[in-house]
Amino acid sequence: MFNLCNLFSYLGFYLQTCLKKSGLIMSKQNRYNKYKKLICEIGKRMYQNGFISSTDGNISIRVDKNLFLCTPSNVSKGDLNPKQIILTNNKCEVLEGKGSVSSEFYTHLSAYDERKDISAIVHAHPTYSIVLSLIDISMCTPILPELIMTLGEVPTTEYATPGSKEGAEIIKPWIRNHNALILKSHGVFTVGKDLIQAYSYLERVEHSAKILFLAHLIHKPSVLSEEQYLKLTQKLHLPNS
Repeated sequence: MFNLCNLFSYLGFYLQTCLKKSGLIMSKQNRYNKYKKLICEIGKRMYQNGFISSTDGNISIRVDKNLFLCTPSNVSKGDLNPKQIILTNNKCEVLEGKGSVSSEFYTHLSAYDERKDISAIVHAHPTYSIVLSLIDISMCTPILPELIMTLGEVPTTEYATPGSKEGAEIIKPWIRNHNALILKSHGVFTVGKDLIQAYSYLERVEHSAKILFLAHLIHKPSVLSEEQYLKLTQKLHLPNS
């Protein structure tokens, strides 16, 4: 029996080794490295598209139940390298990487706690979205079909000091049922099943905000009828809906 157990153990180890070599199983470190490169790529896109400037914004990916990869504080997200990406836990302790965890990460943790279905978060400071929050133009009014089909409503939260625990509390009731929020006078906060989705939501919000802002400069935009709105939302799958 002892020899048989040893044989099964050896065969299991051998099979795992073969699968890893063939690329069918990715080691934890290789998976982390892949995510780090993706975070750097998304940070560069955010910077190039004008969604952030200077050291603005932050990105995170949930890699395990209480483990996260996130961008460091006070560093340009447009020029990151994978070695700078921080591995942290739900206590904001730096386990790997350089620098410190952003104070905004408390808000990320709040969203991850509320939404077990998400694996990535993007926070940026895009111009038009912030402007709409400053002049009290709502992105919940049914005007743009593409926005409705992608995100439904994009509510604007109450104001909170950036990086504060107050901000982490304020998003809780909103993030339960929405994948994108405008943080009043501050920026946009999007969540997704992966980082590509969270980033695409950011693009959708800012593009829509630009259209709405320009439309309001010329004339009050026409609102979709209830029937038109319901047709658009039929295939929309929102959290907890």
